[in-house]
Amino acid sequence: MGLLEDLGDESKFPDVRRAWCSVCTLLKELPPKESEALKLRMDNTRITHMAISNVLKDNGYSISDSTIGRHRRNRCTGVAR
Repeated sequence: MGLLEDLGDESKFPDVRRAWCSVCTLLKELPPKESEALKLRMDNTRITHMAISNVLKDNGYSISDSTIGRHRRNRCTGVAR
């Protein structure tokens, strides 16, 4: 098969099933003031994914920098914005 045929073959592109975004879940579960403060930090593009992840981990929320990045790019499941 060639590239064109492979790109047209739906069986090569199965639907991805992922768990809900842990950032979306956290934003829904946090008290309103904490949720708003986290949203403000996430909207600030000068703050790194790692810095946000580290603050969350320091406070008992195990969320990786890659998860933060995926959420910030709206590439997660269950976007809660």
